[in-house]
Amino acid sequence: MIALGKSNTRIKGQTLILMVGVLLLVSMLLFAVTDMGKHARRQWYLQSVADNAAYSAAVAMSRQMNFLALTNRALIGNQVAIAQWVGLASYMSMLDRTADNLETVTSFIPYIGQITRVLSTILDRVEEAYQQLARVLIRFQSAVIQGISAAQRLLDASFVLELPLLIQDIVSKHSGDLSWEAYQGGGVVPFPTLWWRKTEVRKTSNERQSKELEELTLKSLDPFSKSRGYNWIDVFTHKIIKRGGTELSRNRNGGWDWHALDSVSLHGRKWFVGSFREQLPLGWGAKAQQQRRYHRSGYGAAFQSNSMSSRLGLAQMESFNSNPQKFSYMRLSNFLKMGMDTVIIKVGDSNQVAYAKAKTHFSRPDKIFYRKDDLYETDNLFNALWEPQLTSISYKDKTGILGRDAL
Repeated sequence: MIALGKSNTRIKGQTLILMVGVLLLVSMLLFAVTDMGKHARRQWYLQSVADNAAYSAAVAMSRQMNFLALTNRALIGNQVAIAQWVGLASYMSMLDRTADNLETVTSFIPYIGQITRVLSTILDRVEEAYQQLARVLIRFQSAVIQGISAAQRLLDASFVLELPLLIQDIVSKHSGDLSWEAYQGGGVVPFPTLWWRKTEVRKTSNERQSKELEELTLKSLDPFSKSRGYNWIDVFTHKIIKRGGTELSRNRNGGWDWHALDSVSLHGRKWFVGSFREQLPLGWGAKAQQQRRYHRSGYGAAFQSNSMSSRLGLAQMESFNSNPQKFSYMRLSNFLKMGMDTVIIKVGDSNQVAYAKAKTHFSRPDKIFYRKDDLYETDNLFNALWEPQLTSISYKDKTGILGRDAL
């Protein structure tokens, strides 16, 4: 009995030692799991901060691109408005001249002469008042164009300085102990080094650079400015044909000069048969923003249809003496992209880091913004359709990041 009791005591001692070892092992595993959980939570937190910073930077980049697109649209819109003022002034001048000619012809006819005299007086006063108004409006639109052009350059330069401050503000809102870095070009080039090359300034003083915006502006003209052609009277033997249009020229210093011409003539058939020919000029009018024109131009086929009245209008063209100045606009650079539209954010502390990547990209959904020509629209700075997007870090980005960290 005594020997058995000693054996049981020995067994109990061995079990205690095993239990202590097991408890120690379990404690170590528990501490490891707890530490891994803290590490995972910290990593998730850092990743959230990096995602927020990267996406916020992409939002700011998209807003900048959309601002440039809207201001480019505004430049075109203000130029179209000047074309409208000049074209309407030419049209009013043509109506006034037509009324004066009609008064001269009918002055000897009782009652009718009095009516045409009153009509001529009314149109003369309306035309005079509009000329003064148009002169003010043209100068105002020209000042707006210069202001928009300057704002584009100023905000594009300041954006590069403001974007790092934005990222710093986003990171500091989460924690003041975190550090961050921003890269472009596959995680190799510091941000925003490549952003400078995303856009470029185009100046109208350069004929080639001005031509691109001129073509877009001319396509944006309203039907009245493009061609004011129709028939006032159309009978079997005679027609009164109205023709006119507004044209654009670039002066020596790079400013855009709008000019317009309108004419109306009586056309008739010879011996009541054959084709119509111009027989009598009835009215004409022509206006220029600055420089008078002495050579024929399109003007909505005015010279082709009304040669006599159009020549008279060109010879008597008047100017608003509004000297248009050169201006600039922003355009996407032809330089290779090389990740200039993306940003990679590195956020971390002394123990852990997290990376996030975002970009700004141009997107025009066909179901929302349908194109009549069914063409695919590539990225540009004339439609404000830029939007931010978080993207995954590619293998090339990881290679660039590892290479940069190794240096």
